[in-house]
Amino acid sequence: MNTNLFIFINVFTFINLLILSSILLFRKKNSITNLLLAAIIIDPGLNFLNNIIILSGLIFNLPEALFLFQGTASFYGVLIYAYTLYMIGHKFNWKHPLNFITLGIILLDIWFYIDFRLMSVEEQTRYLECLTFKECFPEPMNIINALCVSLWMAYFIQSYITIRKHSLAAKNFFSDIDKLKIKYLNTFIILVIVLNFSLALLYTIIQTSYVEFLIIPIIVNIVNLFFLYYAFSQNTIYNQAEYCNLVETTEKLDQFKKILDPLCKEIKELMENNKSQKYRLTEIEIEENYQKILNYLASQKPYLDKKINLTKFSSDIGACSHNISLTINTKFKLNFFDFINFYRVEEAKKMLENLDKNIKLEAVGYECGFNSKSSFYRAFKKFTGTSPLEYQKNLNP
Repeated sequence: MNTNLFIFINVFTFINLLILSSILLFRKKNSITNLLLAAIIIDPGLNFLNNIIILSGLIFNLPEALFLFQGTASFYGVLIYAYTLYMIGHKFNWKHPLNFITLGIILLDIWFYIDFRLMSVEEQTRYLECLTFKECFPEPMNIINALCVSLWMAYFIQSYITIRKHSLAAKNFFSDIDKLKIKYLNTFIILVIVLNFSLALLYTIIQTSYVEFLIIPIIVNIVNLFFLYYAFSQNTIYNQAEYCNLVETTEKLDQFKKILDPLCKEIKELMENNKSQKYRLTEIEIEENYQKILNYLASQKPYLDKKINLTKFSSDIGACSHNISLTINTKFKLNFFDFINFYRVEEAKKMLENLDKNIKLEAVGYECGFNSKSSFYRAFKKFTGTSPLEYQKNLNP
């Protein structure tokens, strides 16, 4: 076995991760999301530093490194979940049950270290020798690895559920969710879930030392390069001002979820006094709101406003945002996001029928209330089954 090759791979990986995390860590007017992403990148790097110590033989002089870096590995899931929360404008909840499990793994790691120190010199030597390419990889380390991988998966699934709930709520409030970077977060968390599942599978079919010293470093190099590239390409590397804007946007959504709209005061009191029953509108109330919505759409065309959200829409009608949301869901069978975009697409179809050849298609999207070419094309395809260009060609075959 060429130990020098494995040392080189791990040294290269550690330096690469150090550089990538530094790109995020030392930015001017930095945001907490960048700091967390930097920590997500460098945390596995500590494991590769541990690999270097093991492969070079320094572990016999510094056995504490093994238990130290095994402990830091348990933080990976915490960091991913914290990053998810801050990316949707929320704060990290230290009292989450998974955090106590993380603490338990750290305490177990400390216990294994104490147990190691109580061994004889010969037993310690055999223990450390088994860390390299031998079939006797220490059982305590296997236990820590298995617990960490399981804990990570739990954090990743919790992150995915959090993103899904945020996405559903956002679509009932905003007409444009691109600025919330939900697509980026979905891709990010699905990728880490797939990687974690693959990692768990690799540990079961391949000798642990090969997974630790060869396969993981190669995979982590590729994945973290992609993470950083994707984050920059999706404009999710925020400065402080940009992150504050994201938090302000999220606060509007939170106010809607908590029914803090002044026009909903009576509704909130009614819901609080009848917690055992789900709040519903009568058919008469739904029909009244429906007619208000149709009149407002016809007279004001609010969907042309790029910044329209449920609160403004409802306020202009003079109705509770919660009731308007329920009415849209019931009568139009759409959430607010799709509801507004449906009318934007209808407006775009009218414009395309009489479009000047000198006007670009994306200009139609901006004119109809879309904030980007991609969101225009995506919505148009969803509601018509074709692209704006194909639709225009079919009008003039």
